[in-house]
Amino acid sequence: MNSKKRVLYLSYTGLLEPLGRSQVLAYLSRLSDAYQFTVVSFEKKSDFTNTAEVKKLRKECESFNIDWQPKIYHKTPRLLATLWDMFILFFSCFNITRKKNIELVHCRSYIPAIAAWLVGKLTKVPFIFDMRALWPEEMVDAGRLKRSSLIFKFLNYLEGKLLKHCSAIVSLTEAAIPYLIKKYPDIAREKFNVIPTCVDLSRFNSTEKNHLIHKGNFIIGTMGTVVSGWYYLDWLANTCKLSKTIFTDPSFKIITKDNQAVINSQFNALGFSDSNVEIFPSAPQDIQKNIQTLSFAILYFTAGISKIGSAPTRMAEFLACGIPILGNRGVGDMADIIEEYNIGIVIENGKDASIIKGLEKMKLLLQDEQLSERCKHAALSLFSADKGADNYRLIYNRVIC
Repeated sequence: MNSKKRVLYLSYTGLLEPLGRSQVLAYLSRLSDAYQFTVVSFEKKSDFTNTAEVKKLRKECESFNIDWQPKIYHKTPRLLATLWDMFILFFSCFNITRKKNIELVHCRSYIPAIAAWLVGKLTKVPFIFDMRALWPEEMVDAGRLKRSSLIFKFLNYLEGKLLKHCSAIVSLTEAAIPYLIKKYPDIAREKFNVIPTCVDLSRFNSTEKNHLIHKGNFIIGTMGTVVSGWYYLDWLANTCKLSKTIFTDPSFKIITKDNQAVINSQFNALGFSDSNVEIFPSAPQDIQKNIQTLSFAILYFTAGISKIGSAPTRMAEFLACGIPILGNRGVGDMADIIEEYNIGIVIENGKDASIIKGLEKMKLLLQDEQLSERCKHAALSLFSADKGADNYRLIYNRVIC
């Protein structure tokens, strides 16, 4: 007889996406020893047409006894598409909960949580609100909503309801909790749990030190999306320019799938040529190899209310490879972590004086022979998928009596 607790996991992120594998499947595979999972995820049509990858993922899920029930994600028209997906989520959640005698619904982000909250009114099955970020504020910062709009006010109303009626709240950062408690005073602090975006450290198991640092061959760069409303690409380009006054003949590397022409135009405006900056994408299995040669990584994210709930996955991946961070304040717990663990430098703003000061401090820090090991220790202490799964296990055990 199967004694495992039955959990329904709702994700608006597809398991076929890299983020779905690293932030959903990585946890569930570790928890499958004690829990029987059914996963409803929304897959991009372009991903789902890759039959070989779909078959591979199904086989992987079956190896952990995970029942994967994918749906197709709808993008346009935005509001109607989202409402339609929510309608699908509601009925999927309702039907699966009844048929499988689900004991807990784990919701990754707001839209799945809304569906679980509504279904819970009928089934009385508890749900976990895994926030991932502050979605209404992100919509404002992205220019998709105005604070004065009825939709923004309605989303805040729903946010309050979800926080009140869920059995547990998962935040990516400590920084978001005081903000949410001030906004919703009736939500108890004990209801919050902090689990940042974690990585599978077994993918970053190199014991080699970055000898390029000590040879004076400085390679400066970053990884992931830089052409977006969430990243200061202009700060990145200017930092690379100013680094030439601090380091001897530095080189530059950006590992991204973003449009290279857009990136080059930003750098060219500062006197770079297209050949000065190496820009290329990376397959997931090659991430360690491609970032291992960096002397330090630059993470400049836009700050604001929406970002206090963000925990950049790429930060965990850099640290796991022993790469220190040059970052800015106002992005979740990033600055606090950098300073507490002494694994990088925090700049105050994007002005030349602040950037130059940060680069000078970084040059000194790179002389520390223990720096790489401190970075790896921070990754192990904060961002291990094993630790993340253990934290989810504690929440599950507490909610499912």
